[in-house]
Amino acid sequence: MIAARRDAVVWRIMDLLLRQPVVDTALVERELEVTSANAGRALLQLASAGVVKEFSDKKRNRLWQAPEVLSALDEFAARTGRRG
Repeated sequence: MIAARRDAVVWRIMDLLLRQPVVDTALVERELEVTSANAGRALLQLASAGVVKEFSDKKRNRLWQAPEVLSALDEFAARTGRRG
C-alpha cells in the first residue's frame, strides 16, 4: 500500500510504468518533469511497496522494472502467439 498525496510523483510514475515498465531516474525526470531527488524518492517508495524492483545492482544509474506489468505483457504476447 502506498501512502501519498493525490498529486504525488509516485502516482505519476505508476502511470508511466504502464507504458514504460523499465525506467531509470533520468527517464522519470524527463517524462514527468520532476527533479532527480523527487524521482529517486518516489522510485524507492514504489520499491518498498513492491511495485518496482531494482535490477541493475548499481549505486548510480539504477534501473527499475515493474514485474507485474512485464508479466502481463509477456502473457499477452503468449496469448497472441508472438512469444514462445
